[in-house]
Amino acid sequence: MPRPRTAPRRRPLRALGALAALAVAVSAVTGCASAGEPVGAGRTAPASAPSRLWPQATPAPSPSGPQHDGETAEKVPGVAPVPSGDIHKLDAYALVKAEVAANRKVTGADALDDATAAKLASSCSAARQQRNCPMRKPVYSDLTGDGRDDLVVGIDMEDHFLSLRAYTLVKGEPTRVLSTIAQPSSIEVAGRDLIVWEPWTTPHYALRSVYTWNAQTHYMDFRRYEIRRAEDPASSGTQRDGEGRS
Repeated sequence: MPRPRTAPRRRPLRALGALAALAVAVSAVTGCASAGEPVGAGRTAPASAPSRLWPQATPAPSPSGPQHDGETAEKVPGVAPVPSGDIHKLDAYALVKAEVAANRKVTGADALDDATAAKLASSCSAARQQRNCPMRKPVYSDLTGDGRDDLVVGIDMEDHFLSLRAYTLVKGEPTRVLSTIAQPSSIEVAGRDLIVWEPWTTPHYALRSVYTWNAQTHYMDFRRYEIRRAEDPASSGTQRDGEGRS
């Protein structure tokens, strides 16, 4: 007995009607643009100025006491000038001790805690550096771009803080051109940039701060900071993916 033939399936009329309506809607949105012509992206949200939150709130008070915010160069008192312009001829330890002694009553980026200042005064010298000297070995690099070396100094403080300072010669006069405090995992020099890496609260990320020589202000300006992904924040040059904000 022959098997009955099955009728071919037909698309329901309701589905065909929906497809037709969709085609009409798309045509209306695109303005019936043909292939290769520009197509509108729809409405764009209007631009707006920043809106301040809680404008009636009282701002946080400024720190009390004299502040050295590290934005201007400062000659180091009590150190003889170097007419040759060669900063290598200066005793780096004597220079730093003179500058610290001159700023013992200030707070902020210039300040050292009493214990560190006392160890610096009693245990650091170019002739004989004792084990508890908090000053790291001086580093020389041309930060100003004038073809002459400048001096970079690190002083280890309490709780893994580091007082980071830089000096140059201005007409032979020893001059401090950077003073800041950080908790660095590493520090780099790249051209006129001094780069400080610090651990971040998120694993595999580090805070990268950049200080750059400013020929107008004659100072190492704080230029930017970025939070970057790093395979090992304790090592320099291991950052990756360039993710950050400034």
